[in-house]
Amino acid sequence: MGQFGRRQVRAEDDNLIVGRGRYIDDVRFPEMLHVVIVRSQMARANIKIDIAAALAAKGVHAVFTASDLPAAARILPDCHPNPTLKNPRGPQVLADGHVRYVGEPIAAVVADDRYLAEDAAELVQVDYDELPAVINLPAALQNGSPLVHQDMPSNLAARLPVQTGNVDEAFAHAHCIVRQQLEIQRGAGQAMETRGIVAYWSELDERLVVWNVSQVPFVHRTAIANALGLPEDSVQVRNGDVGGGFGYKGLTYAEDLLLPVIAKSIGRPVKWIEDRREHLIASYHERTQIHDLEMALDKDGIILGIRGRFLYDTGAYTPWGPVVPLLTAVNIPGPYKVRNYKVECDIIFTNTVPTAPVRGAGRPQACYVCERLLDAAARELKMDAAELRRRNLIQAHEYPYELGFISRDGTKRKYDSGDVPALMERALQILGYDARREEQRKAHTEGRYVGIGIACCVEDTGLGPFEEVGLSIELDGTATVRMGTPSQGQGQKTAFAQIVEHELGIPFNKVKVLTGNTDLVRYSIGTFASRAGVVTGSAVLNASLQLKDRALAIGGTLLQVPKEQLEVADGAVRLKSQPSRGVSLAEIVHTSLGEAGAPLPLRDFGPGMSAVASFSPQTNTFATGCHVALVEVDPKTCKVKILRYIAVEDFGNVINPMIVDGQVIGGVGLGIGNTFLEKVVYDEGGQILTGTFMDYLVATSMDVPRIELDYIATPSPLNPLGMKGAGQGGTIPVPAVLSSAVEDALRSRNVRLTHVPFSESDLFAALCTAKADGAEVRA
Repeated sequence: MGQFGRRQVRAEDDNLIVGRGRYIDDVRFPEMLHVVIVRSQMARANIKIDIAAALAAKGVHAVFTASDLPAAARILPDCHPNPTLKNPRGPQVLADGHVRYVGEPIAAVVADDRYLAEDAAELVQVDYDELPAVINLPAALQNGSPLVHQDMPSNLAARLPVQTGNVDEAFAHAHCIVRQQLEIQRGAGQAMETRGIVAYWSELDERLVVWNVSQVPFVHRTAIANALGLPEDSVQVRNGDVGGGFGYKGLTYAEDLLLPVIAKSIGRPVKWIEDRREHLIASYHERTQIHDLEMALDKDGIILGIRGRFLYDTGAYTPWGPVVPLLTAVNIPGPYKVRNYKVECDIIFTNTVPTAPVRGAGRPQACYVCERLLDAAARELKMDAAELRRRNLIQAHEYPYELGFISRDGTKRKYDSGDVPALMERALQILGYDARREEQRKAHTEGRYVGIGIACCVEDTGLGPFEEVGLSIELDGTATVRMGTPSQGQGQKTAFAQIVEHELGIPFNKVKVLTGNTDLVRYSIGTFASRAGVVTGSAVLNASLQLKDRALAIGGTLLQVPKEQLEVADGAVRLKSQPSRGVSLAEIVHTSLGEAGAPLPLRDFGPGMSAVASFSPQTNTFATGCHVALVEVDPKTCKVKILRYIAVEDFGNVINPMIVDGQVIGGVGLGIGNTFLEKVVYDEGGQILTGTFMDYLVATSMDVPRIELDYIATPSPLNPLGMKGAGQGGTIPVPAVLSSAVEDALRSRNVRLTHVPFSESDLFAALCTAKADGAEVRA
């Protein structure tokens, strides 16, 4: 007992550490063929394709173009339809006469092996009639701009307004108004494992089996069934081990429909493994937003209102609807009291890779712009940055806290629980804030540039509508959990086994958690939006409680005592007053099943020990956090050294703190990359300039310092576990807190940071600009 909240070593890791993991490229079948995708080399063009030479090449079995696809498999479905998106455009599975970004799929070559397929792909002749591309976000809305989609009047996909209160009146009575024009530049997920698919059609079973790296296998099952006109039970989607997802593996890509179509058409297993260059130029991106926002405050630093507008780059299509910019728009107030708020977002098409959620999903942008406004206000009011935040944070007694507008899930946005002031004070205490401020002043007199950054955040977690699990106790007394929520490395096999052990007393190593197979349960939503622990975990708890009640009832019958006198512990039902007297769960299962040819002995209970349970959250839970960073900047080299990084989080009750530690540390690592390194760059013609790891930089172990962690839990009242999600909170505040710290270090030079990521070259340019403006200059 007592497994919930324990630092249990992950059950998944033994196989992975010794190389016994089974990733997508490890899946092999006899007579398997290999697929290579021919991709567009132009950002915008009319095209003609000649496949004759490729078809005649050695080992080639087929070359698929758009005309070879069923009508229902030519355009991808909208993963998240939303009425605010007036002009949705699903990606083409294979480009049909027109391409809209570099990397868009044009044709698929099927050959005996990958090498022959690569050679044949070079023989596919694509005649490009190149057209002007739309790359610059503000220019895309100007009159006369080329159109990404010729059937639309402009490149505006949607306009999203979010507002509450009377923002004009608030600004009319403001003592201080600060304005920030900020840009968050495009980045990518870059998991260790690229995407990949293996598919085969079984004539014997009349069934399509698809191996994928999906975060949403049931979504893919539905999309594949619809594309091929099959019943859903004729499609099985399976996941093996997955080397990271980060959100961008959580929706349907062209290849997710293309490979099943090829497999069914050819009648042999087919495999496609994305190489790293494809991953860099064609897997969905995120982040690009340009903000022009104002914050109004009174003379005491109390926020009166926020208003403004931002632009969001959706790329050439809208595969995930308006989810990311909507999450930004509703998250800008963060954990602060903003009673008057009016922000509008324009979602804009460009001739670039489509965008979708990447870890944080619009919230790092929201946190960045809010905290940048607060830093600007602190300077203007000559107020300590921590004090300004203290005056505006929602207080613990004010929860649940309504923000006055609608959240992503269509419900009123209401923070269920939290105590961000306590998180911030704990983070400042760990840092030794007052002492560090004094040391900062002393360092400045010595010509050293030390700065402190503070950022607080909110994350919507535990998204609905439901998850379903099956739980059974086997004849040997072990337990098996069956669920549809796939794992992307979050340690689900460990965490959910802990819940079962906690409730049923079955030893941890005797609880098997099965996932990654659409045959295990009837329906599932998937793993994204920090939802697995909250939603699937609560379903596991509900199933455990059902079996616990059943075990007590059967045990009471067998032991001839009221079930109220019994407990479930150590894999048995036993008397509370006499633990030595009991009946094992294995014996209960055996007894309930009876003997062949004889009447069922426990007719009132029925056979076996199994349950199917689900959990449907009313609305989101809200995790919160405060990150504090201490940095030193060398103005000669523009190098930034992170001296200390502190993260204090409220994820509600935590199943396994060790796993959560890993989530936060990994999240901060990604956030450091987002702050200093990771940037997708296009030239004016739409050619991607960061198509290798020589140009697209990611954080390494040398860039990530030791992360100091602490947790203060305010349990959520919205689920029986009291949990909040922990998947993205580590990433969300990082660009904000590090930008704040670096700017604070260079405040005597009047440096202003208005975009992320920023490199040493960007810092050098900012220092030069500040010097030209007459700021203080020190050696």
